[in-house]
Amino acid sequence: MDVIVKGKRSIDFKGKSYLQGQTIRNMPEKEALRLIGKGHVERAVDDDGVIAEIKPPEKMTVPELKKLLEKLEVDYPSGAVKDDLVDLVEKHTSEPPAE
Repeated sequence: MDVIVKGKRSIDFKGKSYLQGQTIRNMPEKEALRLIGKGHVERAVDDDGVIAEIKPPEKMTVPELKKLLEKLEVDYPSGAVKDDLVDLVEKHTSEPPAE
């Protein structure tokens, strides 16, 4: 998955540092979704010109949180409420590597 760095921190990927606005090509989907979930990167423009909008976990809906957790291969209780899902997303994502 191609992503664009959003934050002021650099993202290290395959031995190269990427700064804000730079595109990281072919990042594994699980890693990309982890960084998207933390708000550090966003999806690059798709072939049809549409940009996927990914919100911080606390601003996502329950279905969006569940979809993200499924893509991250994280199990969640069937009766989980939004706060539980946000906690799981935050628990299974982490800060990008330091410069």
